[in-house]
Amino acid sequence: MKLILSHTSALDFARANRWRRGELPYAAIRSLSDCASSLSEIESIFIPAFDQTERRLEVLVGSSSKATKSKEHVCRILKTKPITGMFCKINDKAYTVSPEMLFVQMATRLPLLDLIKLGLELCGTYAPCPYADRFDERPPLTTKNRLVHFCNRAHGVRGAVTASKALRWVVDGSNSPAETALLLFLCMPVRIGGYGFAFPDMNPETKLGKRASRMAEYPKMRCDLHWVDERVVIEYDSDQEHLTSQSASNDARRRNVLGYESITVITVRKPMIQSSMAFENVVRQLARALGRQLRPRDLEFTKARSNLRYELFPWLYGTHNVY
Repeated sequence: MKLILSHTSALDFARANRWRRGELPYAAIRSLSDCASSLSEIESIFIPAFDQTERRLEVLVGSSSKATKSKEHVCRILKTKPITGMFCKINDKAYTVSPEMLFVQMATRLPLLDLIKLGLELCGTYAPCPYADRFDERPPLTTKNRLVHFCNRAHGVRGAVTASKALRWVVDGSNSPAETALLLFLCMPVRIGGYGFAFPDMNPETKLGKRASRMAEYPKMRCDLHWVDERVVIEYDSDQEHLTSQSASNDARRRNVLGYESITVITVRKPMIQSSMAFENVVRQLARALGRQLRPRDLEFTKARSNLRYELFPWLYGTHNVY
């Protein structure tokens, strides 16, 4: 008998400490006929480093005849045949849906923008801790290419079509929810409140020339949002209110190093995002650096932009919307 975590329970597990130590192996499960479904069966299977107390446990079964529920759990039914890459192994009896299958499942639950943010999280190096109000570092759980490949093969799986649409705005490499929010604000379509810039690479490794390497004292550097071909970088500084003379010196040195590489550096800080006027100045600076002309604004665009700002940066308004 095996137990398969599904939907929000799989999401909570994906954010838990065990997976942060590295990738779980994919499991070739061909049948769900022996899945644990009753509460007693579920409680008999140990899942390490996983505390499911905040939400009702969701597990996967293969047929409606096996689906049961209680105050503590509910069974979800997989109505298609299992495919390669759908599951990952936790131990000999416990499994979870893979990050790719999780993304497809959550496409049936989340609004489009939250689904896109989840995709960036799964392909990034951060995750909200399911048991505390903080974000922790961890290795990427998947890549955009793997998500696209899985969605293309998930014929008939509910959520696959919506997931495929959301992947248009998912990229690899985001290091924080703030970077994700800034990326989407700059690059989502104008009609829904974004600025419509082309998507940059997120935290790519940039090789430095000899002179810049000597100055930096290391041969490579990573920049937050990097339009590599245009040689333009946006660096997000979330801790400006705690800026010390040493960190200010380090920032200046970093800008100088990138300047030797003929890379334009634009720094964005939290107060700039809070002020729509200050952020518009950042956007105009970015547009000039990228050689792009901004469209004139009207009342509808202004309203859409205000709404998108609220959805992407809830912490600016004292709220949180972790899905």
